[in-house]
Amino acid sequence: MKQLITGNAVAAMTAKLSKVDYIPEYPITPQTEIVQLLSKWINEGNMGAMFTMLESEHSIITAAGAASLAGARVFTATSSQGLLYGFEMLHNAAGWRAPFVLVNVSRALGAPITLEHDHNDVFSARDGGLIQIHTETCQEVIDSIIMAYRIAEDSRVRLPTIVNLDGFYISFTREPFDVPEQSQIEAFLPEFKPSEGYLSARYLQDS
Repeated sequence: MKQLITGNAVAAMTAKLSKVDYIPEYPITPQTEIVQLLSKWINEGNMGAMFTMLESEHSIITAAGAASLAGARVFTATSSQGLLYGFEMLHNAAGWRAPFVLVNVSRALGAPITLEHDHNDVFSARDGGLIQIHTETCQEVIDSIIMAYRIAEDSRVRLPTIVNLDGFYISFTREPFDVPEQSQIEAFLPEFKPSEGYLSARYLQDS
């Protein structure tokens, strides 16, 4: 089924279609629309996930990592300075092998102050030990988020994964894209089973 909505709305919709359990969030331009839509759907009873508004990006990445290790399918999103603010915990989450998905809506950093898109935020995370998927279209946003969960949650991988889209150019642009049926997504993306993960296996072995 084809739809015509913004890239941010596509990201939020895909989190819903992926049946995420937990969404720790903090708003920052240009990804705030993602936060607004997810909280709206949950408050209206149209999405069965727990939404927590925290005080910073450092906290949302901490919460995302801890919740994913506890067995939740976790989604979060940020942008620009927000991603940098969470770097300490982003590197830790990679070391924890915490398989959550983070959408980064790229925006320029620092001076000269601009709201234009720029990849210095996400490129700064290049050597952080996590996976990055970069998108060019709204169709790639929905496809990449679903693939990100399949990859991140695989017992041979277990890593946080960033799905990146350009701020303003994709985040606020409406493009036609195909939405998979829920049954197709569930066939491709099985239920997350943390008991098969690296950390659980290691702890069982040690015990």
